[in-house]
Amino acid sequence: MNDNNVENSGVLNDLENLKKTLNIKELRADSIEDLIDKLDELNDEEEGIYINKELTKSLIIELLEVCEVEEIYLPVSKYKRTNKKILEALEEIGITVKPLKTATGRPTNNKTIIKQHMEQSKTPKEIAKITGINLKTIEYHYYKLKKSMN
Repeated sequence: MNDNNVENSGVLNDLENLKKTLNIKELRADSIEDLIDKLDELNDEEEGIYINKELTKSLIIELLEVCEVEEIYLPVSKYKRTNKKILEALEEIGITVKPLKTATGRPTNNKTIIKQHMEQSKTPKEIAKITGINLKTIEYHYYKLKKSMN
């Protein structure tokens, strides 16, 4: 799968939906070493795993020693950076590596808060003073909401 097809493929799903429909284990760690330590949590029945790090030779070796996984899901950004030879080698032994679009960042309710104050005819400066939200953030949402209302 080339870089252009990554965003357009049907493979990109929500991680939570995948975990519900398939037997997928989610492994997250801050480093490859921590991830290797967490591999002990896997069992032989895992159909697939989600890993938040790009695949390395050492990680794959450790993974194959612990379980017989059929599918590996990576964030799109990590998938693009994974060595193509590693992806091809895994495909040859019957392991599919797929990119997965995941939610990023922390969701905020700034837009909702700003919209409520807009309905009360407050200016961006007034909203910033009342809520403590950065003025630039308020202006961004304020004018975007105002444009969508017209």
